[in-house]
Amino acid sequence: MVQFAHLYQVVLRDVDVDLRAIFDSGDKFDIGGPGAAFQKVIYRVTIDSPSPEEQVQRLVEHAERGCHTAQSLRQPVPVEIEAVIKNKSAG
Repeated sequence: MVQFAHLYQVVLRDVDVDLRAIFDSGDKFDIGGPGAAFQKVIYRVTIDSPSPEEQVQRLVEHAERGCHTAQSLRQPVPVEIEAVIKNKSAG
């Protein structure tokens, strides 16, 4: 958001993001369930700014469009796990 603020002539005094996720923990603890994926992600952005609210709202909308995390959560993307296991005692 900070990187786009100048485009909208928005002064940011403080920005706080609270991220929360809703999910079923059944699979995590091996007791069954619908899966460990998030069912919903909510992020609340609290902005302290002396700039007009309309300009700040336009900035927020731009920042959301440019947010790789939000866009990736909205689209299925391949996920790969690369495990690097080091064992100094072997050998």
